[in-house]
Parts: sequence; structure tokens; C-alpha cells
Amino acid sequence: MTTKGIIFDMDGLLVDSEKIYYQANVRAAKEMGFAFTPADHQAILGTTDAYLRNYFKQKLGSADAAAEFIDRSYRNVAAVIATDGVAIKPGLVTLLDYSDAHGINRVIASSNFRSMVDDFMQSTGLQARFDQVVAGDEVTHGKPHPEIFLKALDKLALPAANALVLEDSPNGVMAANQAAIPVIMIPDLIAPTEVTQQQTLATVADLAQVIPYLEK
Repeated sequence: MTTKGIIFDMDGLLVDSEKIYYQANVRAAKEMGFAFTPADHQAILGTTDAYLRNYFKQKLGSADAAAEFIDRSYRNVAAVIATDGVAIKPGLVTLLDYSDAHGINRVIASSNFRSMVDDFMQSTGLQARFDQVVAGDEVTHGKPHPEIFLKALDKLALPAANALVLEDSPNGVMAANQAAIPVIMIPDLIAPTEVTQQQTLATVADLAQVIPYLEK
């Protein structure tokens, strides 16, 4: 086995949060009288807050409107999580147990705010299962730029060939590919494209199915 460290995305990969974000965005857009489309969702997946604000500034015509939309969306997300919590993704515990048994270190590389990563990890009880975190407000460039994965690789103190990225989105796959780190895609809301399939070691249905690739 050559994989000594795994870099995990969070939203849609560790926790089933992408549906919550999508529904929160749709609701906020409806409240403001415009349409939030699946194309909008795909465009912002895995990006930084700065990118998000600029994207909606262009879509809505002003920074104030963008800020209002984002604030409404975050409030909607917080309300859902406070009421219903958030589920972890299938196969995660199995993969984490396997990693523990085989001495594979782990780091989260999430485009979300560090405070949100900490909140999700605490609410799901996963905080003790991860060694380190790199969050979106700790990098300058968001995915598909490779910066966040390169910083995660530094935390693992491993060559790229001995690490593995797990991602659910095309932007994340592209970022891993740009960082020259092997990547497996576990799709959530967005299906893999022909391009992402060329950039990945494999596409699997859940996290437990990553284990056979760790055993090669």
C-alpha cells in the first residue's frame, strides 16, 4: 500500500450538506425574486467565499444584493442544521476505521469557513477522527486552484504520490489533478463528466468503496 495520507473534502463528501446548501440557496433566491439554478450551484461548488460573492455580484448586479443573498442562505442553512442536524455520508465510518487500523493519516481540505468545518465536525462527532484541517478562509485561491490541496499535502508531510484526495465535485477533482495528487470521486449532487473521469483513479458510489484502492 502506497497511500499514507488521505485528503478529504467535507461538504457532500463527509457530510450530507450539499442538499442543505442547495435548498437554502433556492429559498433565499425565491425570497429575493430571482432563480437559483442547478448551473449556479455547480458553478460555486468548492469555491471560496470571495468567489461566491463576486459570482453573485455579477449575477445580481451589486455587491449589496450578493451579500444579502449569501446572508439569507447562511441563515437558512443554520436553521436547518439547528433543527435537523446533518448526516454523515455512507461508508465514512468504515473508511475511517480502516485508516486507523492501517496508520493512514487524514486531513480535511474544505472550501467552507473554518468555523463551519468545526461546527459540522462537532455536530457529527467527527472532530476526533481527523488530524488536521485546511479551510477556505485559510487560502487565497479556491478550487479548482490546487492551493488548498497543496497546503493539505504539506500538513501530511508526504509526497503527492503517497497521498489520496477524495472529492465529490468536478471543481475539487480538477484541483487535485492540478496538484498532481491522485484523486477518487464519490459523486454527490453532480455526476462525473468525461473530463473528471479522465482525471480520477476511479469513481465509486460510497466511501467504503475507496478501501480496495488503498489495498493495491
